Amino acid sequence: MSITKADIEAYHENGYHIIRDVLSRDEASAYRDHVIEEVKRDAFPAKLKYPEPAKYTVSGNRMADPEMSTIVDHPVIVDAVEALLGQPAYLTAFVAYLRSPGDTGGGAHCDYKRWRPVGSSMNWLFAIIPLNDFDESFGPLMVAPGSHKLESVIDRDAHIWDVTAPDREKMAEFVDPDLKAGDVLLMNGHTWHLPPAGSTEQDRVGFFNKYCAVNAPPAAGYYPYSPASRDVLSDEGKRLIPVAFDKPIATTELLIEDTSEAEPRFFLMKVKDDAWGLPGGEGWEEEEAGWDVGSRIASVQSHVQDQLGVDVPWVSYIEDIECEEGVCRVYGYSDGAGSLAALDKEGAGAWMTQSELDETLGGDNDISRAARLWRKEDVIRGMGKPNHQSKTQFD
Repeated sequence: MSITKADIEAYHENGYHIIRDVLSRDEASAYRDHVIEEVKRDAFPAKLKYPEPAKYTVSGNRMADPEMSTIVDHPVIVDAVEALLGQPAYLTAFVAYLRSPGDTGGGAHCDYKRWRPVGSSMNWLFAIIPLNDFDESFGPLMVAPGSHKLESVIDRDAHIWDVTAPDREKMAEFVDPDLKAGDVLLMNGHTWHLPPAGSTEQDRVGFFNKYCAVNAPPAAGYYPYSPASRDVLSDEGKRLIPVAFDKPIATTELLIEDTSEAEPRFFLMKVKDDAWGLPGGEGWEEEEAGWDVGSRIASVQSHVQDQLGVDVPWVSYIEDIECEEGVCRVYGYSDGAGSLAALDKEGAGAWMTQSELDETLGGDNDISRAARLWRKEDVIRGMGKPNHQSKTQFD
């Protein structure tokens, strides 16, 4: 089942790759039965109760269940994921799902979404594992070959990548990949797909886990896994978890960079006890987040507007820092036009180069380290937006 060079080339051309019979029929049946029981116990959306017609998900830190976690670090799946990404991988989402009889299916879409931790990496893919045969009765999962190319990176030499809006008029016809229970569909995060409704009186069940390349963090930030979710995995599988903490994401900050001069500069302001710090504050979650939690983009934008009078159009995740209050999620923003250069003249703070940060704060300081991480040339970053801008994510 190893991935060949031809498989990789076909994946980049078509936007997906299929591996048949990764799970035996008995293995798929065991997973399916357990997912059904977990959905009955508790699932998203909480306002509905199984078996009302709907799509139900069991996700995130529910992967700490050892009867489901083994799908995350399944060696055949992980090896294939990393071959297609061209990098070691991180798990950005664990999701078991169930469509109960009468569910109406879904419309055509792709899942590159700048406001979601699972969809805002610049190099990520799905691992879709059907636990029923996805035939006409259960409802197939249709894919549009080559549709991942409907969006394109505007400038691959840019520090932060931006993409064009998809040109849907150029989309190919959807095809049925004829997925059977135990197959694995590895699908580019930009590939368009369509899950029509089925006609059976049985539940349609599967996993759709998501993985990103380690050098392409989601712009919205990683899903906040618990230590239990990491520890349930095999010794080899633990490396798939990018962040794991038992504290909440309580605060958020923004590193603002000015690249209009020869050497990049970073903006600092005076905070508690007259110390240098970054704009930011309480890190709250937008109500529309659903199960895909972790983004603090709306809150960090709000704090920057309140503290500096600046509207930043996008941000991109840098790192998480554990502190007394919990975890601080740090984002970055790069201003290449020099439009924010006057902030220091207004008495709001000061601009410092990397060497000045190291000299003033110390090379091991959190801000100094964040600035170095932000400028790492081997990291591919995209633009993150808040949930409330989801309809205008390409503006």
